[in-house]
Amino acid sequence: MSRDFKKRHAGPRKQRDRGGPNRHDRSRHRPRQACEPARPVNAETRWVGGIEAVANALTAAPYDCRNLWVEHELQHPELGDLVRRAKDLGVEVQFMARPELDRAVKGGKHDGIALRVVFDPMETFAEWVRSLDEDRKKGLVIVALDQIQDPHNLGAIARSALQLGARCLVAPERRSSPVTTAAIQSSAGAVLKIPVHRVVNLAQTLALCKENGFWVYGADAAGKDVWDATLNTPCVLVIGSEGYGLRPLVRASCEELLRIPQVAHGVGSLNASCAATALLYEIARQKAKPAA
Repeated sequence: MSRDFKKRHAGPRKQRDRGGPNRHDRSRHRPRQACEPARPVNAETRWVGGIEAVANALTAAPYDCRNLWVEHELQHPELGDLVRRAKDLGVEVQFMARPELDRAVKGGKHDGIALRVVFDPMETFAEWVRSLDEDRKKGLVIVALDQIQDPHNLGAIARSALQLGARCLVAPERRSSPVTTAAIQSSAGAVLKIPVHRVVNLAQTLALCKENGFWVYGADAAGKDVWDATLNTPCVLVIGSEGYGLRPLVRASCEELLRIPQVAHGVGSLNASCAATALLYEIARQKAKPAA
């Protein structure tokens, strides 16, 4: 059979199904509102579950929201308002069976409601640091996480960081918890309100911060009692992993190591999120003290 005959009589060529998170995604074709920023080409998607987390996402990143799924016959006093807000933003609202929501959030808690959002996981932290002038650096606090792998710790640290005035979180791309549904829920939605930057090399990132005028403090049981330390800003507070603390190169990048005084009859050390909260509180307390 000739090639020309095949071209003339073959049916329309079937599109190759590449799958992926955008397959059958009608929201790609919705009209973009005038003030909606264009998404980066490397944007990824995630599902946010739970009434509070969905409400926070619609407020904190309204133009990043794409699909709202609601369980059939869900009853909640805030549900009507959430659905109206989503529709006003052009978010597609669908009523689904509970197993569909379970699959969307990959087994996480959702309380009958889930929201799909897009985000840019590779926003350049280095460019942001270099762009800061002296006025914008005043009082600035950054929290760096050295291989925090438990999403509940990530969420708890994000919540404390947001409440106590930190500007953002920084974490290595590898061996660190991503922003999962569990992290969102344990942070009460705070992790959606504070930027989480991923970097390739944390030690090099800390060196960059020092070059740009930041003090770098590390949480370490062998450090100086935080009550006796003078904490300067702008600063980076580095919290080590749950089991091993700070890695050697990261510890060496810190200008001062800090410990939280504890009673002798305790049970070892505080976990990562509790230590971060105590140290962030002391930084905030010293920032609030009037100058002598």
